[in-house]
Parts: sequence; C-alpha cells; structure tokens
Amino acid sequence: MFYRALKEGYILSKSRNSAINKANRYFALLFLVMLVSFASLGSLEASKHDKGTIEVQILAINDHHGQLEPPTSKMVIGYNETGAPISVDAGGSEYLTTYIKKLRSENPNTFVISAGDNIGASPIISSRFHDEPTIKAFDMIGFNFSAVGNHELDNGLDELMRIQNGGCHPTDGCLGNSSFEGAHFQYLAANIVNETTNTTIFPAYKITCVQGVPIGFIGVALKDTPSILTPSKVKGLKFLDEAETINKYAKKLKHMGVKTIVVIIHDGGYQEGLYNESQNMSGPILDVVNATDPEVDAFITGHTHQAYNAVIDGRIVTQAGATGNVLTDIDLEVSKKTHDVVKEKSRNIIVSRDVPKDPEVSELITEYKDLVASLANRVIGNITSDITAVMSDSSESALGDVIADAQLYATSDPEDGGAVVAFANPGGIRADLIYNQQSASELPGEVTYGEVFSVQPSEISLVTMTLNGAQIDTLLEQQIDNPTPRILQVSKSFSYAWNESAPAGNMIDISSIKINGTSINPSSPYRVTVNNRMAEGSYNLFVLKEGINRTEGPLVRDALVNYLGAFSPVAPEPMNRIDVVK
Repeated sequence: MFYRALKEGYILSKSRNSAINKANRYFALLFLVMLVSFASLGSLEASKHDKGTIEVQILAINDHHGQLEPPTSKMVIGYNETGAPISVDAGGSEYLTTYIKKLRSENPNTFVISAGDNIGASPIISSRFHDEPTIKAFDMIGFNFSAVGNHELDNGLDELMRIQNGGCHPTDGCLGNSSFEGAHFQYLAANIVNETTNTTIFPAYKITCVQGVPIGFIGVALKDTPSILTPSKVKGLKFLDEAETINKYAKKLKHMGVKTIVVIIHDGGYQEGLYNESQNMSGPILDVVNATDPEVDAFITGHTHQAYNAVIDGRIVTQAGATGNVLTDIDLEVSKKTHDVVKEKSRNIIVSRDVPKDPEVSELITEYKDLVASLANRVIGNITSDITAVMSDSSESALGDVIADAQLYATSDPEDGGAVVAFANPGGIRADLIYNQQSASELPGEVTYGEVFSVQPSEISLVTMTLNGAQIDTLLEQQIDNPTPRILQVSKSFSYAWNESAPAGNMIDISSIKINGTSINPSSPYRVTVNNRMAEGSYNLFVLKEGINRTEGPLVRDALVNYLGAFSPVAPEPMNRIDVVK
C-alpha cells in the first residue's frame, strides 16, 4: 500500500512545475529509502527469532520390561587406572521420569519413544497385574510412540490389543485400585500383518507436524519374533522383512512430502565400548540400516539390551540399554523450507539416582507394591553372597549355573524319566540375587519370592525330552551359530569346551562334552530338560524339535523357588562347566 501511494504521488507530481516536481521526487525517494530501511530492519529482527529451522528432540528408551523399581544390576560408566570397571546404580522409573520431564521442559518439540518390550518378563509389581502398572507409568511420563517388541506378544495379540485399548483382563477381571484405560501412546507395527485381514495390526507409521514441518515415525518389529515365542502366541500373524518394510513406507512418506523420517525398530546390534560408544559394531541392525532408503535420518533400536550411540551409513543409530538405565537424546535441526534434517546429534544419558524421584510415579509404585507385599516379601531361602548373571569369558554365569541346577533338580526324579542335564536360557535371567537387597523385614542374605520373580519373571515351564549324544552336540553348535548367539547355561556334572575361532558348525569337539566326567556317546539317549519355548525350536535351536518322550515340568520360576528352599544357603558356583578356546 505504501509503495502504491508513493508511486501514485510521484505520477501526480509530474503535472506540476519542475521545482515542485524535483522536490516531490526528492521526498518520494527519501520516503522509499526509509521504507526499504524499515523493511530491512524488520527482516533482520525476524531473522533473530526465525532461523529457518526447527529444533526437534527425541527421547528414547527400549526393553523396559516393566522395571518400575530400580533394577539390581549396575551400569558400567568407565574404567579406572588398573582397567577395573567403574559402575553406578542406574535406572528406576521414578528417576527416568524426572530426566524425561526435565529434558522435555527445555524443548516443547519433544517426542518420547520406546523401541519395544515395554512389558513382558516383568517383575512381580507389574507382571502380577498383567503389566497394567507399567503402561500407566508410561502414560504419566508422556510417551508418544512405541515399536512392538517380541515380549509385547508374550500373551498373544488379543492381550496386546487390550494393552493398547484398555479394559479388564478377560480372566482376572479388573485389578488394582483403578480402571485400566489402555496405553495413551500409539504402538506402531509396519511389518506385522494379520493374515486374515491382510492389514497391519497397528498403524505402520505416524506423521506429526511441528511448526508446519512433518515428521514421520515408522515402527518395526523383530522379523524373527516367531522364532522366539511359543507358536500359538503369533498364530495368524506374518512378520515381514524389516529393511523392505522400512523402504516401502519411507517411499510412501516421501511422496507425501515427509523428508524427516525416524525408524523405531525392535532389533539391534552389539558393541564393545561404553554406553556412548559404538566400538566394533556387529549384529543384524547393520544390515538393516545399510539396506534402507537414505531418506531415513535416525534409527532407534532395541532387543539386544545394549547401549550404543553410533553412526552407520551416515545415519544416527542408538540403543538405550535396558530396564530404563539409559535414556537416549536425539536432537534434529530441520529446515522449515525443505523439511530436511540439516544437523543432528545424539547422546546416551545414564539414568542416575541422584535426582529427585517423580512423585506421581512414586505414588503409583507404592500403590502396587502394597497390593503384592504379602506375596513378594515372603522369604523362600538364603544366599551366602551375591549371585549374578555376569558372564565369564566362556559366557557362563554363577546365576546361570544355579538356575540350571534348579531346573535339573525339578526334573531329575527317576520315576518321571529323570533328566541328566538341564539347559537354561540365559536371556530369561532378568535380575541378580543380591545379598544386601532388603525389603520390609527381610534380613541380609534372605531371598524373597519377589526377588526370585524378578530373576525369572516369564511364565514358561520346563519340558524334559530324550536326545541322543549327536543331537546334544548339534544343540550346542546351534546356540552359537545363531543370529543372536546365546550360550545356554548348563547344570552340574555337565561340561564341554567350544572353540571361538573354529568355523560355524564345528566349534565343539563332541569328545569334550561330558556328563559326570565321561564323554557322551553320539548314539546313546540322554534325558534333557529345557524350557517349553526352547522345546519348540525357539531361538533357532531347531534340533530340540526332534526330542522325543516329552514330559511337562513346573514353571522355571517355581523350580528356582523350590531349589532355594531345599538347598539354602546357596553359594555362587565357580563357573567351571563351560570352557572356551580363544
């Protein structure tokens, strides 16, 4: 309008005498210069407040496993001058919440994300109530999206739908002192397809706009989930390839104008460094990242319970340990014009316990602790010192030995075709037995039912079967030659050695496999105890499907409870059953 008025005034001035016309032109030009100056000043002032980018913060965890209370395990944060690890107490939902709320207060453009396994294999305070307390805690924290972990499907799709949508448990009804509304955050599952409807069980992705800039989140499950769970729990579900699925939806998002894409995936890798490092990265996540569209900017990963902060193929790839002991902070600077990420950084933060507890989550924990106190605080045995799942160079642990011994004790009755060896899944060990861990009136060294529940929370049972010596050898090979290697913990009187540098399939000399000091015979039958998931070939232990003359045993947790009751005080074993040749 001002420019139009200036132009019209100048045209009118042309009809007057030259002196007036010159004056008009002078003032008109002066007015134009003033307007341009004001406009420039306005632009400069606007540039101070508008960089042309937005700052997006993503806070992420994974594999929480209902760990509302602080876990017993410690987090290694460094090494002293002698090379000994420096460890700190870390984790606990009250402290995790405090960290998240503080960081979110610093940036309103914050998303809180989980890479799955929020629930399942949970301590008694959550598991006893079908993990409803954990979902309530996540809602208090303000999570936005989560991938579907394999443990989300421990009890089948219908139960996971109840976790998402709310409602009373179909068998146990409404539990606790309040109703269950379901998760306020959204599960995403781009690669889990219902074979009946041919649609994904949850949305494949979500797009959210921040100051007009679209941000896309794609959720992906572990494609090998069926090999981990009891087959009946995933019947009717199809798990698609991770990288192919990511590329499919990244392409779709790009066509919709979304240039900032974050993948939340319940699959991961391994590394040998500290929690903010990525030394000698390995594992399936490398193949996934390298096979995906470069438009994907960041991968939030899980499943392997590792903490790393990596750049793979030019993209941020992170994981935040497990049980809430680490929190990932990813900061993206995104162009308002192109909608592309122009700068990014990431870090892992130890969730230390030197900050205030979040009062709302503390109140929730107290409520459910009180409801399970009489069961959880019941003393069932004693230990002489800490018995932990920390592994030796051969991947044997003192707690793994005790658990395998408990499973052998539970299934060795000759009248039931007694077992001569038990193989325990190390992935099922979720906590340590700590001598000075005390609750209520518990004394040092006493072990409560709640503590055993934390160690073995899964509702899985034992199966005893017959294998011949050659099949036992194959089992030990399959545990190593595996997408996710897991050295099975073995019971007393059983021993063997494996060669770390030998080729896959030939890492174990069958003559090294001994029962009571005698090498096994390839053709002789042996009664072997495993858990019921392993018995169905889970974890790619396919040879176990060949086992015959099967008998059912107790829950793995009950086996440990009974063993501690029968043999207390229990001491840590010397970890001399498995040997490794470097």
